[in-house]
Amino acid sequence: MYRGGLISIEDMSTEEIVDVLELAREMAQDIRGHSTVAQGLIMASLFFEPSTRTRGSFESAMNRLGGRVISTVGSGSSSMEKGETLVDTIRIWSKYSDVITIRHPWEGSARLAADYASVPVINGGDGGHEHPTQTLCDLFTLVAEKGSLEGLRVALCGDLKHGRTVHSLIFGLLRFGAELFFVPGEGLGLPEHVRAKIQIQYGRQIERVPPGDFEALYGGSGLEGNGESSLDAIYMTPSRPHQRTLLEDEPNFRLQISPGSELVFYVTRKQVERDAGLKEEGKAGGRYPRITRDTMRSRFARSIVLHPLPRVDEISYDMDEDHRSRYFVQAGYGVPVRMALLSLALGLRPWKKAEGQGDGTDSEDGTVRAQGVECQNGTCVVNQEPQGCEPGFSVMQGEEGDLTFACKYCGWHNAPAFYGVQQSGQLIYKPIGRLRFISQHQLHQFRFFADEEEARTQRYGLSVREPEGSGRVYEVTE
Repeated sequence: MYRGGLISIEDMSTEEIVDVLELAREMAQDIRGHSTVAQGLIMASLFFEPSTRTRGSFESAMNRLGGRVISTVGSGSSSMEKGETLVDTIRIWSKYSDVITIRHPWEGSARLAADYASVPVINGGDGGHEHPTQTLCDLFTLVAEKGSLEGLRVALCGDLKHGRTVHSLIFGLLRFGAELFFVPGEGLGLPEHVRAKIQIQYGRQIERVPPGDFEALYGGSGLEGNGESSLDAIYMTPSRPHQRTLLEDEPNFRLQISPGSELVFYVTRKQVERDAGLKEEGKAGGRYPRITRDTMRSRFARSIVLHPLPRVDEISYDMDEDHRSRYFVQAGYGVPVRMALLSLALGLRPWKKAEGQGDGTDSEDGTVRAQGVECQNGTCVVNQEPQGCEPGFSVMQGEEGDLTFACKYCGWHNAPAFYGVQQSGQLIYKPIGRLRFISQHQLHQFRFFADEEEARTQRYGLSVREPEGSGRVYEVTE
């Protein structure tokens, strides 16, 4: 947990996730039997973007626990309309409540809120970044439907570029050895910073595979396959060898889901509010996966369908009464899951498997500052309200020595190609792969550049060899 609250699904250890799910199961068995748990406590519900399920289930959860709710809906109903900063808004609401739930269009806004709040903050969705409590609901649904999270096969379909629920769910599922298949709408594949995190931080390789039977979701037969189209897949689990290693280099490898195979479809709508281009006439078309009873009839007969909702037209209405459609049940699980999360975050129920993992606060966040490295995400809170932010990046180094800097607020990755240093009185720059350091905090000694032109603009010269006259350094040993 982050400062006692929840900002990203990665704030939670696996034990903490299990504790939430197990307490949610207990509360779901007697949803009305916990009406004194949060008696006398107040939750501030701050929703600066529209919401039905998240806001409604959080407020229902707090009421069912016996607590009370105070709220604001939209920036127009708060002093932010008058120019008040998000930081000051959070400081004020912290004085009025015992816990804050927040939804805001700026990516990283929940992290900023948690840094200034004097009470736990729970992220109800920050732009296109993450939606960790939805992931807890999704995982709870999967356990209820499948009995376990281990080794599930999940196809994530639709707008994977802007879908914050998808981003959080990916990181949650990877912990439990899921095989993931990415089935995006045209031009709506995973953003680069999510792909990089999967491969660098989680050590999972993303493969390109032909659509195979998934072609049916785009309106095709799926029998012939389209040689020009392909999908991304994480087709491996930590508990067994990479499945493609069992095959030789076969160019005709096709993904086929045989009748009777169990698969979970996690479907999302086009997030038109996050991309002006999707609103323009003619831009909203293109290939987009769609679930109908026809597509589910044979190849996916034993599969189930989830959706964080709201739905537009990516799931046909003839699926609503189909026993494989679990999205309305999934929405209902939001109440016991959020009851459990609130109870644990407020210290009203004890952590069990996660007992002794810490006090829920972060004195050191593990991030660094680096000259020349800035978040390039225009909707990140660090670029929207810089006066309240302390920019920082988590650092990952690949096998080839390449560095990746991930913004601590929104997670966007910056991968500079060169670094600069003063050496023998000269400003020189070198390829990033030649950089060696012992501690990440040494990185403040260097300046980083996206390309050579940027380095030269800053009056750095390319180092092709050690400067002339460089003295040799000796160490005398016994």
